[in-house]
Amino acid sequence: MKRLGCFLIVLLLVGAGVYLYLPRGNATADNAATVAILNTAVDAQKGSTDFAPALDGDVLANGDFVRSSKDGRAVLTFFDGSTLSVDPASLVKVLTLNRLGSGGIQLLVEQTLGRSWAAVAKLKTPDSKFEIKTPTSIAAVRGTAFETSVTSNADGTTSVTYKVDDGQVLVTANAGGSVTVGAGQQVTIATNQPAPAAATPQPPAPRFVLTSSAGLEFAMVAATGATCGNGSSKQEIVGCVASGNTVTLREPPAGRYVVMLTRTAAGPPATLTVDALRGATREAARTFTGNANVSELVRTAFTYGATTPQTISEFEPSEVVTSICSALSSGRVFASGTVQDRYAQLRTYAQGNKGQPVAFVVVDADLVTAGNASVPTDVPATVKDLRAIIDSGGVHLSAQASTSILTVNAASDISVGSVDGRLVMRLRSLTASPLPAALLDPLRSAVESGLDEFSNGFPFTVRQVAMRQGCLSVMGTTPP
Repeated sequence: MKRLGCFLIVLLLVGAGVYLYLPRGNATADNAATVAILNTAVDAQKGSTDFAPALDGDVLANGDFVRSSKDGRAVLTFFDGSTLSVDPASLVKVLTLNRLGSGGIQLLVEQTLGRSWAAVAKLKTPDSKFEIKTPTSIAAVRGTAFETSVTSNADGTTSVTYKVDDGQVLVTANAGGSVTVGAGQQVTIATNQPAPAAATPQPPAPRFVLTSSAGLEFAMVAATGATCGNGSSKQEIVGCVASGNTVTLREPPAGRYVVMLTRTAAGPPATLTVDALRGATREAARTFTGNANVSELVRTAFTYGATTPQTISEFEPSEVVTSICSALSSGRVFASGTVQDRYAQLRTYAQGNKGQPVAFVVVDADLVTAGNASVPTDVPATVKDLRAIIDSGGVHLSAQASTSILTVNAASDISVGSVDGRLVMRLRSLTASPLPAALLDPLRSAVESGLDEFSNGFPFTVRQVAMRQGCLSVMGTTPP
């Protein structure tokens, strides 16, 4: 395991050495929600267990809680593509999450504290539901984007404010009555207060309007770790709404925004314009122009000041990066070369450079290459069809192993995260058809032991783990 120099390959080696097969994983949680941790200090409670630190790729089902501290942020992604961003000091519970036979979703989330942002995919069937229940009311939607803020008042009552940025939300008060809240509107309902006759306009607020040239997909990542963009990018930042080549962001948080751009079709130089508006008044604007090739991933950045008037810095010099995770990483980034060499270079760097920001990045292809190169030669089995998938649902590895008497298809998923500055890896599932589950217990124990051993020896203090489609980055600081 040590000679591989990559914690993700531990599972491959242990599986091959003990039961003559390699693990395999499901790419999505079919009837659940997956968790992405944007900032640490996010806990989850599953079933009857106590709250414990949540990891990227953890799966939530009916009855599970997510709780964020004053610094914690997380994003729940549901199987239909809808997301729920959870801000600091919030508490949400998945009451009901079901996949319908028709392919639709029935989701009821209870939010008793804090702020969330729901970016709801267009519901596929008439019987689909996406609802958020609060102490004073319940909000029901059919493909929209809205904010829910639950505030505890000094007198012991609760006030809930819904702000809609796209589509419509039907809010039904516990004390009676319903009100439809449209885009650009809001409504507040307090304890024992019925729904008002009509929603009110949102007051003028700072906002970004980002406009890209044709054939350009883009995403920007705020200092909070949340993403806002068009194309296949998620709308995780509160107030982010995408429509074609235009994205609006209400009340953008101050700080540095990393911007990633991908050209989907050839054409003239690509442009991305960022306008900072307050009401109808433009207070600042910047335009990025570049000559990216089709399918290249280009990174740049700008810094936003939430002042009056607002400010936007010049775009930083652009560079081509190998993955979204490389684009999000800061400091000395180890993302090229073989996984083994990359990890060895990381250890050497950590020993000679104290207190420096650093990141270790792997992509799907890295795991496949390292896994194929690491199958022991003395194993009396043929291992083939090795695959690796990294996404917000975790790390998923797959392969088939055959002997003269048996062919095994195995499955395994790993969640990865940071707890108290340490890298933590959790074996979430392990199956191996047609082997009975009882035979897997010794393997599970060996894999978990190997994961713990490697995590404890990781050569830097881990601040954050970021998992995106196709890549994973472990970010932190070398020892002082």
